[in-house]
Amino acid sequence: MPSLAYSILKFHGADDLNKMIDFAVNEDKEMDFNVIEPIPEGLDIHPAPYQDAAIASYYNTLDDDEKKKLVDDLTGNDFVDIDEILSGAIAQEQEQILAAEERIDLGEKYYGNLTEFGVPDAYEWTKINWGMKGYAMDTVIDEDKSEIQFTTAGKGVRALMYKLYEKSGIPFVYRYTDNKFNEYGEIVFSENGITENEVDAAWVDEIFDAE
Repeated sequence: MPSLAYSILKFHGADDLNKMIDFAVNEDKEMDFNVIEPIPEGLDIHPAPYQDAAIASYYNTLDDDEKKKLVDDLTGNDFVDIDEILSGAIAQEQEQILAAEERIDLGEKYYGNLTEFGVPDAYEWTKINWGMKGYAMDTVIDEDKSEIQFTTAGKGVRALMYKLYEKSGIPFVYRYTDNKFNEYGEIVFSENGITENEVDAAWVDEIFDAE
């Protein structure tokens, strides 16, 4: 089972809830962390299983100096296998594989992102900068409880919630747990300061209906 985290933002009432909806819920009705720390433009491409092959296709369109620069730029990068790229480029050339323009363009984008940002796509960027993999999912707005609930891959997004309060100025209580109910907590963000409350397994059972 993949590692997931469940989060709840609890508000004092409808006014604060609606302010946060306006501030941080996007048109798809999902919690949007881009309002906290935006993903750089250009990284908004999805990871592909043939990333190195796409870069290899782009590599074959370059002249010798450009090829050397690409190799120098990507050597040692943790997100690509330069040997795989070069062997893939040779195989495509020997087999006279005509790469689709879309694939060449994708390879160029990956290369540009790796040299500018150090990562190929938004997925890898979010792991480093948001402390999670990808985006918020399964957002639920519960007006009766004055809550916004959402799921993320990995652990809870504690650091992002500190930044959310700093940027929005909207008071809320952040509650989170992982899907194994081992790592959990509650943080109160208010005008009187920020407090991390002590919670236990019984609290998790009550708040998240742990089984």
